[in-house]
Amino acid sequence: MNAHTSSPSAVVRDASNRGLRTLAQGLAVDVLAAVAVVLTAAVAGGIEWTEAYWVALGLAVAKSAVTALVSYVARLVVPPAVQPTTRAGGA
Repeated sequence: MNAHTSSPSAVVRDASNRGLRTLAQGLAVDVLAAVAVVLTAAVAGGIEWTEAYWVALGLAVAKSAVTALVSYVARLVVPPAVQPTTRAGGA
C-alpha cells in the first residue's frame, strides 16, 4: 500500500478515532464551561440555576456531538494530506 491509498477499514478506524477525539475535546470544554457557570453562581450569589442553564448546557453538548459527527464524516469523505500509517507490529 502506498502513501496515497489506504484500506477502507483503516479509513473508518481513523475517522472513528478522529470523531471520538473531537467529541471528547468538545465535551471537556462543555464541562469546563458548565463548572464555570456553577462556580460563578455559587460565588456571586443571587444567581439561580434555572431551566435556561440546563437548555444551554444541553445545546452545548449537542453542539459537541454534531461537531464530532461532522469530523467523522469529513474524514471519510476528504482524506488528510498525510495518510495514517500502522504501528509496528500491525496494530
